[in-house]
Amino acid sequence: MNPIDDDILQAYVDGELDAPSAARVEAALAHDAVLAHRVQQARAVRARLRAAFDPVLDEPVPARLSALLQPRPAQAATPTSPLVMPAAGHGKGTTRRRATRRWFVPGAALAASVALLAVALWWWQPGGDLIRMQGGQSFAAGALTHALDQALASEPKANAPVAIGLSFRSTDGRICRTFVLRAPPARAGLACHESAGWALPVLSAVTPPEGGGELRQAASALPPAVQAAVDARLRGNVFDAQQERAARDAGWR
Repeated sequence: MNPIDDDILQAYVDGELDAPSAARVEAALAHDAVLAHRVQQARAVRARLRAAFDPVLDEPVPARLSALLQPRPAQAATPTSPLVMPAAGHGKGTTRRRATRRWFVPGAALAASVALLAVALWWWQPGGDLIRMQGGQSFAAGALTHALDQALASEPKANAPVAIGLSFRSTDGRICRTFVLRAPPARAGLACHESAGWALPVLSAVTPPEGGGELRQAASALPPAVQAAVDARLRGNVFDAQQERAARDAGWR
């Protein structure tokens, strides 16, 4: 039984292990291809989430929200008798007011981070519309699975939510297909067929063409990360229309 569980692997990917524990994981990775693949998948998911959501955190705060963070203007003093408080109580009250102002802005940032995390978890959560997680690996689900199972690049449908691009047999013998999710935010990825379904080794944002037109053909709209994944796995040539149809009829095996 492998003593390195998912929690340890995630801590390793996040750089949270101490030196001896990290060395133990690295030693195991050198001799366990399955474990190394899990780490690669975890790093890929982490990189995709950072690429998708880090730019949002760098955007300027809208003016209407910035106004809420500004201190209120001082009100005119009301001619009432001064409130006399003991020295200890006065200091405590001042500290409390200052703490409130000091933590308000970080609290807003924390709320924004939680909202972004919720979006990320919605996209990747098991049972989601297009992606499901199994054993630390992402797989196609729903409409994406249906398109990968049935759609042919040689018979494109203009209004389909998923556009299929290349189909080919990879160096490990599996059949892989590229795709583009047209609904914004547009994403492109690579799916490889295996017993558990269509595994998704890479999924990346698609940059829309200039002028705001429709996405180009799925085979030519691949982001660099997806194209690199294809190049690393491609064995021989991509399928032509006849080979693609034959592969579908054979259940992509």
